Amino acid sequence: MKLASNQLDAFVRNPPSSVRVILVYGPDAGLVSERTKQIALKTIPDLNDPFSLSVMTGAQVASDPARFYDETAALSLTGGKRLIRIQQPTETAAKALESFLADPPATDSLILIEGGELDKKSKLRKLCETDSPLVAAIPCYAEDAAARQRTVTAQLEANKLTASREIIRLLADILPPDRLALRSELEKLALYALGQKEITLADVHAILADAGGAENDDLIMAVAGGDKATTAKLLDHLFAEQASPVALLRALQRHLLRLQLALAHMAAGSNAAEAMKKLSPPVFWKQQAPMTRQLQRWSLERIESRLAQLAEAEAMVKRTGTPDTALCAHLFLSIATRA
Repeated sequence: MKLASNQLDAFVRNPPSSVRVILVYGPDAGLVSERTKQIALKTIPDLNDPFSLSVMTGAQVASDPARFYDETAALSLTGGKRLIRIQQPTETAAKALESFLADPPATDSLILIEGGELDKKSKLRKLCETDSPLVAAIPCYAEDAAARQRTVTAQLEANKLTASREIIRLLADILPPDRLALRSELEKLALYALGQKEITLADVHAILADAGGAENDDLIMAVAGGDKATTAKLLDHLFAEQASPVALLRALQRHLLRLQLALAHMAAGSNAAEAMKKLSPPVFWKQQAPMTRQLQRWSLERIESRLAQLAEAEAMVKRTGTPDTALCAHLFLSIATRA
């Protein structure tokens, strides 16, 4: 069966006993690993129990289908379910899986396939996306902004920590797109904040510099400040590290909105320092000087124009086939050259 996005979490928490083959796949390797482990632990309590678990590669399944079928037909010597975990699956393994589904043994075994990114033509994906109640496919794509914020919030709550909405949004934007990497960075943040109840902006800047957040901030400050050379250098580096164009576009939008609000305060009579103090979250001390210079570079009219371009660019990069990194880089360099 092909699961809808709103069905995935419930399925992973409690996979139906009628399902015999589950394929977990997608470009987010961390999320694939996380969901595979969740399902495995729901199937057998001990992932190191050799009597309940058999691990095979896709190549082994394809080259020795008889052994694969024997593994699915075997009973756990300790009782309970038996798990056959297939790693590094190959398209050639689909034939053995088809044979299994055509005549599944009368045992309580589950075949759990941990895949990578599979296109719609994949035999494995087609096999597990049929309407059969015996199969299920669980896609693992990068989360959207709202889902990432929920993930960040849940991880912080698990560590008995809270954060403001602004900091939750910031963390969702700057942390790596891969789920395991995101959780790893949040664990470091939680360890740093041990004994606290709330994560502050200073905590984020202090501990997450190596998570890409500092480089993202440096890029946004370079673009807004008109530093074309630094903008080009950081874009090359961040895209080489698989940074999300959507996340970068949103980060620049968020920064320009803060500049817009500060300029509005200045238009009402505040000076630059007073205007920045009125922003929430407050401007990090290292960014106060460059942001003061940016307030001199930008006008409310130019910000409004660039925000419209950024919104249009975000919509475009979400379309299939759009050269997202090139589009993002071109717009960032254009803004760095002329506000």
